[in-house]
Amino acid sequence: MKSILYTFITKRQCGVLAMLLCILLTPLWLLYGVVIWIRNYCYTCGIIRQKQLRCRVISVGNIVAGGTGKTPAVIAIAKLLQKNSYKVGVLLRGYKGKSDREITFVSDGEKLLCTRDECGDEADMLARQLTSIPIVVGKKRYLTGKAVIERFACDVLILDDGFQHRQLLRDLDILTVDATQPYGTGKMLPIGTLREPKSSIQRADLILLTRADMPDIDIAKIKTELNRIAPNTPILESVHEPTSLYLLNQQGENRSLHVDYLKNKRILAVCGIGNPQAFVSTLRQYNPETVELFAFADHHVYTMSDLQKIEQKMKQHQSEIVVITQKDEQKIASLSPDLPIVVLEIELVITNGIEVLMEFVKK
Repeated sequence: MKSILYTFITKRQCGVLAMLLCILLTPLWLLYGVVIWIRNYCYTCGIIRQKQLRCRVISVGNIVAGGTGKTPAVIAIAKLLQKNSYKVGVLLRGYKGKSDREITFVSDGEKLLCTRDECGDEADMLARQLTSIPIVVGKKRYLTGKAVIERFACDVLILDDGFQHRQLLRDLDILTVDATQPYGTGKMLPIGTLREPKSSIQRADLILLTRADMPDIDIAKIKTELNRIAPNTPILESVHEPTSLYLLNQQGENRSLHVDYLKNKRILAVCGIGNPQAFVSTLRQYNPETVELFAFADHHVYTMSDLQKIEQKMKQHQSEIVVITQKDEQKIASLSPDLPIVVLEIELVITNGIEVLMEFVKK
């Protein structure tokens, strides 16, 4: 049901049925907007008090549901802070994780402590990329943060997807905004992809523009609009930079490929992420012959049936290879597919404003 709804609200399917669904959901849209306004008002005016941890807290979040580059931003910021001698920990809610524990330690900074099914795909991906930073999942961020401080003596905690989690007081609120779709569909849930109204951008201490180098993006225009909504809020720029390409489920020296391998290839891009078109745009930078997109819903759990559909799509488009994201890697690899699948590894690189970020961190 969720994937069907997402298809409609992202305008991947239009027509009479989409219009009817929009009309039916309008009362819920109005109710959702009222609830969000009341909640934000209560926090802003101090009617609901925030809890404070005994260390610095940095939130990285968004106002658009999925696909803004939030998780790569968490990875980049965590590595930057660690490089500057901070002892960092990362807290996540653990979306779609099946663990029934109040607090799940995903990684202690040395080894993985639970399965992907237990912690969720984003926590698993963070633990595999931040190999020397503890990753912890818990719905109650304050209690989770206390546990992390006690166990690892962290002096900085990063909240992944923390912009709406206002219960926990933060020292720095970083809002990621995808330059390819800054405000999603422009409407709030459940008839659009905005989690909050655009005016909520004013709460951010820093705005991090992601995918700022994508073709046909008017960065100056986006910055002007953001400055109108949130005057005097610093805007940083970043790009998604491919760092490696490698064969799925293969080890050893023959695993790695140069990204130029994509040149002149007929590619089927398969992903279950919030902004699949951005993935396609990244692949097209490497001049493949064709790129056909086969997109699943964000956080999709792949099955053998999905592999059969992927194989059918390959035949339909005469694709030579399938390219997937790191977010989808473990979920597809666990099915042991007998298909030519390669994984594109990307890294978020802050190209403008690192010094501004570090100034805020040191305050």
